[in-house]
Amino acid sequence: MQFGVERNVVNLPVHKSYSFAGRGAFAAVLMSFLASVSAVESSRGDDEFVRVRQVRSGSGVRLFVENRALWDVTVTLKVLARNGRISRLKPETATYPARSETEAARVAADDPSKRCKWRCRFEWMVGRMRGPSRNGAPPDDKVLYRLPFAAGRSYRVAQGYNGKRTHEGRDRYAVDFAMRKGTSVCVARAGVVVDLEESSKTGGSDKKFRRRSNYVCIAHDDGTVAEYHHLHYDGVLVEVGQRVEAGQRIAISGNTGYSTGPHLHFGVYSAVSGRRSQSHPVTFTTAEGIVREPVKGQTYTAK
Repeated sequence: MQFGVERNVVNLPVHKSYSFAGRGAFAAVLMSFLASVSAVESSRGDDEFVRVRQVRSGSGVRLFVENRALWDVTVTLKVLARNGRISRLKPETATYPARSETEAARVAADDPSKRCKWRCRFEWMVGRMRGPSRNGAPPDDKVLYRLPFAAGRSYRVAQGYNGKRTHEGRDRYAVDFAMRKGTSVCVARAGVVVDLEESSKTGGSDKKFRRRSNYVCIAHDDGTVAEYHHLHYDGVLVEVGQRVEAGQRIAISGNTGYSTGPHLHFGVYSAVSGRRSQSHPVTFTTAEGIVREPVKGQTYTAK
């Protein structure tokens, strides 16, 4: 059995992109969906957890960000106007709490007697913005993570932090564990399932498989999100919105997506904007002791 690593993980789970346009006396707003580069796609913003609602106000409009999800999200809201004055109540990129409605911006006509045109585009991603501290670690880097497989099982690290093959940029602090297809994947840290994919049956070293990885994403209490990639077809055992605990079995490993062989890609991420995220190093508790940086070629046992 050959084990490998992903050539590149390009899925950006739970990331969305939309635009609005308005003109005249803000009489009508046209919503159109812009193709998302994320792993999950939809045709209408109204069907999603996050949307921007416009409320007329005199000769202008007020823009509210609605987060209907049970977790925090980071939104980048861009607003452009002609013969319009834009007032921001929140920064262009900001984190919006779970189950919240927040006024983010206002657009008012400079000259109410003239036509005013405006355009709004927003993108969102699950999780909070987290400024990296030393070595890219989030502020609460003292949190201990379990290894993402069953207690007593041991697996080798096929690629660690700053791996020369693909662990750079967004995936700088991800870890690949070599494991056979059908291996139980377990929660490394408690949280809520915020996204998943299990419909892919394909995988390989060709770039055409880059968006064919099956995965589960779990949001933690500190706003970071753990991603478990390359899962088996129909191999996800949890549902979006479900609370899961550390050590709980959530999926079956596979070899879907852009990969050179069966393995599990695990990483913890936080939002940089409504479109981009960054990974963070984590500290694992293992049968061998505390591991702050998994070493390529080393085998670790879950406790």
